[in-house]
Amino acid sequence: MFDCDVLIVGGGPVGLFLAAELGQRGVKVQLFDTKPGTSKHPAANANSARTMEHFRRIGVSDAVRAAGLPRDYAPDIAYFTSIAQHELARLKQPASGISERWAKERAFTWPTAEPPHRCSQLYVEPILLNAAHQQSACSINFSACVDSFMQDDEGVTALVSLAATADREAHTRTVRARYLIGCDGPRSSVRKALNIRYDGVAGEKREFMGGQMDAVYFYAPTLYSVTQRAPAWQYWTFSPTQRALLIAIDGHGHFIMNIQLRDGEAANPAAIRDRIVTAIGADIPFEIKSNSSWTAGYALVAERFSAGRVFLAGDAAHLFTPTGGLGYNTGIEDAANLAWKLEALVKGHAGSALADSYHAERHPAALRNTEFARKFADSIGHIQPPAETFIDGAQGDAMREAVGQYLAFHAYHEFVIPGVHLGTRYEQSPLVRAEAGPSTPDSANLYQASARPGHRAPHGWLQDGSSLYDKFGQGFTLLCLNRDNTGAVALIDMRELLPNLTLVHIREDAISDLYQADFALIRPDQHVAWRVYGFTDQYVSTMGGVGERVGILD
Repeated sequence: MFDCDVLIVGGGPVGLFLAAELGQRGVKVQLFDTKPGTSKHPAANANSARTMEHFRRIGVSDAVRAAGLPRDYAPDIAYFTSIAQHELARLKQPASGISERWAKERAFTWPTAEPPHRCSQLYVEPILLNAAHQQSACSINFSACVDSFMQDDEGVTALVSLAATADREAHTRTVRARYLIGCDGPRSSVRKALNIRYDGVAGEKREFMGGQMDAVYFYAPTLYSVTQRAPAWQYWTFSPTQRALLIAIDGHGHFIMNIQLRDGEAANPAAIRDRIVTAIGADIPFEIKSNSSWTAGYALVAERFSAGRVFLAGDAAHLFTPTGGLGYNTGIEDAANLAWKLEALVKGHAGSALADSYHAERHPAALRNTEFARKFADSIGHIQPPAETFIDGAQGDAMREAVGQYLAFHAYHEFVIPGVHLGTRYEQSPLVRAEAGPSTPDSANLYQASARPGHRAPHGWLQDGSSLYDKFGQGFTLLCLNRDNTGAVALIDMRELLPNLTLVHIREDAISDLYQADFALIRPDQHVAWRVYGFTDQYVSTMGGVGERVGILD
């Protein structure tokens, strides 16, 4: 007897997203998190285009895009000596209120219906929690700790301690699930119980983003008045004595500031206040709400992402230095990759090959993304503005211009990264029959759409102005792009091979050109499983193996 299909340990954004999607798929979920509720301290603050596409799939992208900064607030990235003094460089970014127009105008570089959105985890988590609560299959439990677990051939048995709350008395219970997912962060008790190690680089030292960091959440409603410049989302400040990163949380005076502690330095209240004043460059009133410590300089990936019926996702599986905003977003992609596979496993449509494909696909993706983040951290973390940057007069002006040119170069390379957001591909996956010939380059700042099996399905705007992605179903989608009904009988057979298959017929040359195929099979996570040119013997012979190849049939 099972209490649920999937037990999730950890109720951060990755665990909550996974719970919400599994609930929508009719998979019974119980989630446990030691915190009393969603986060009260801002952490992740950037939602990638790919994350927003997944939020669109589960119906929360509009709510997320409406949260955080006001819709007319341009989330620029700006660099200063201090906020009240010299601006060195600025990368302009579109406000969320024009996101769809911006995406359509820039479809040649950002081919997505969901451009990146700057919104703190502080606001994203309650939206995901609400999405999970709307599913009767989801049970979300805060102030609850999974003390231990053991697995056998049929499932996982966990011992859970639930603290007393207004709605329950403290008690301990045993939970029996078919699968367990560790979304419990970098100190993951699930990963440790499985004796899985992190591999990679730890403790890299840099002038910034390499060492002990302190994150201070504070309220300074008059901060915007100390500068005559337009507001920004990120304020990077450089002074002779410190460097800091301030991020606007709500556009109304709430900020989080990250500073790097020197060896032996303590983040005491007086030092924190001095750090804030130095970064702002003016002594204005502010209220410190909370602070936390963390360590930059990590690029770590778990040696395995699964063991038997237990899987790791998010920070439990990989740990980033947050340049590029890739850690949280990589975790959302983990959950999106895992959700449909868990559904197939729970419903008996798949065997162990599908379970094994999670590590095979997501481990290389984590290695890829940690390396991108590491390079971004090197680019900003090792730059040291000369002393002349901070003096008045013509010499200082010239040096500030030179430093600003480098910072503008860096900003583009860290923040204009459609290739990072959209370019993850699974060509080496055991689920994919790889095509011959070279793949598209995997470049940070350039994304080249490709319908090669394993790649993210190319996005296009249809002639009626709608998004192609909105035509895809919750399960597999067979995209039919030929101009006649050739293969209609075979499509019935395809439906028998793949449960919950959606057939989508598109008769638009622009979409056909994107896919370079007559038929493309799209996975539930919007990656291409297979494509074929024309209804030929190749199509007929391939069809018989499609179910096995994508891992749906045992």
